[in-house]
Amino acid sequence: MIRFLYILKKFVLNIWGRPLAVLGSVLSLFLLFLLFSLVWTVSLTVTNFYDRMVSDIDIEIFLDEVIPDSTAGIIRETLGKLEGVERVDYITREAARVRLQDMLGVDLLEGLDENPLPRSVILSFEPNYLNSDNLNRLSSDLYRLQGVDDIFYPSHWLEKAEFTRILISDLLILLGTVIGIAVILYCIHAIILSARTRAEELIQMQLMGGGPVFLSLPYMIEGIFYALVSAAAAWTMTYYAAGYFTFQSIEIFIPTINEIVYFCLGAAAIGMIGGYIGIRRSL
Repeated sequence: MIRFLYILKKFVLNIWGRPLAVLGSVLSLFLLFLLFSLVWTVSLTVTNFYDRMVSDIDIEIFLDEVIPDSTAGIIRETLGKLEGVERVDYITREAARVRLQDMLGVDLLEGLDENPLPRSVILSFEPNYLNSDNLNRLSSDLYRLQGVDDIFYPSHWLEKAEFTRILISDLLILLGTVIGIAVILYCIHAIILSARTRAEELIQMQLMGGGPVFLSLPYMIEGIFYALVSAAAAWTMTYYAAGYFTFQSIEIFIPTINEIVYFCLGAAAIGMIGGYIGIRRSL
């Protein structure tokens, strides 16, 4: 109990005796964690926006004009059995005319003796099937079906959206790695400076038989304090600011409370490592 109180007292003195240095350390780490929290929030927002946009993607298959309606029905049944297909909608010429009129607000075919619009089949897919590789492979197979005249889906847009999503994920991993290393280095520097202010006291404690672990604990707790307070403050500001930004058709997503708690605990572990390395370099 006495040892615990001594360690706690030394930690408090280290913080209380250097308020400006402590504030500078916390603010510097706060900016690092704030940058990471913003990138993580942007990544989640982009990912959820991407998932919502991709969920609306379907493939429209235009049928050859010469095939009879009976053959079109067979094609529809065949397409409904394909892997990943969730729903099949058959669009007749009249239904295509109604869709065109709803889209443009005017009936362009009024007065024509014959409806020139093609029949089509629209395939909707299960969410886990919607990616450019699957759709490109399926599109190539569909062109081989007799009676298929043309196929449309936003292939180029999907490929660019997937590339953007992967790029943001890689950026998040890279930034997290860089920030983790930066936090460790900064905690090492801060703890070395803190230990130097009490260099004589540390030497005396060593001469009195104080072990390395015992002498290191107050400074390891100090490293935990820097990282934990900075990370918690960064996420508090991010959570608070997210409620004040609204974008049309884009909903801002932030990590769950559990994910934020785990992140702060990870930050505390990084701070402890930095504090341990820092004090060990001073002993």
